[in-house]
Amino acid sequence: MNVRSLLAFALAALLIPAAGSAAPTRGSASRSGPIASSSPSSALSIGGFVGYETDDVSGLTLRVDGELPFQALSPQVNLSWVGSIGFSHLTEDVPFGDYSVNILKIIPAARFSFPLNPQFSLFADAGLGLYYASSKLETDLPFFGKVSVSDSELSLLMRLGGGAWYAVNPKTRIGASIELTPYFGDFDQNTFTIQVGAMFNM
Repeated sequence: MNVRSLLAFALAALLIPAAGSAAPTRGSASRSGPIASSSPSSALSIGGFVGYETDDVSGLTLRVDGELPFQALSPQVNLSWVGSIGFSHLTEDVPFGDYSVNILKIIPAARFSFPLNPQFSLFADAGLGLYYASSKLETDLPFFGKVSVSDSELSLLMRLGGGAWYAVNPKTRIGASIELTPYFGDFDQNTFTIQVGAMFNM
């Protein structure tokens, strides 16, 4: 009798947690239907943005993103990890010359997505990474002629931004975003970037 009681207790201990975990899974599946639709796939997606970055220096910026969904923080919020490689060519007019800087950026970031319906979702990014800036100042001064000075720097930058996606089909999203990018170090800029882009599920 004691052996049977122990076996029954052990069996109940195994089955009750399994049943408890299975029930929320069914419920969450029904609740997260729109979320799954608005985020076309849980697989890796690759894409990028093109835009305009501006502060004292301004110019074209390009970025390639890889996004890997991590987990649903709630029925309304999904967390993904994003790795970005970006390039910006920025310029500024100065007296008697031009100043230009080419910037290579590598930024890991967290992306919080907020699905609104099966097609539309909002997102917010927060990341910290590295940048390498190569700058050049070229002037044509009276009595001195043409003068060129160049410099380079490796330092930290942040990315804080938000935007929206529209799911064209289960594998393709198009969207737009606005970002604030504080650069730390000698290249002391806080640039704003407006850009458009697309992501493709692998």
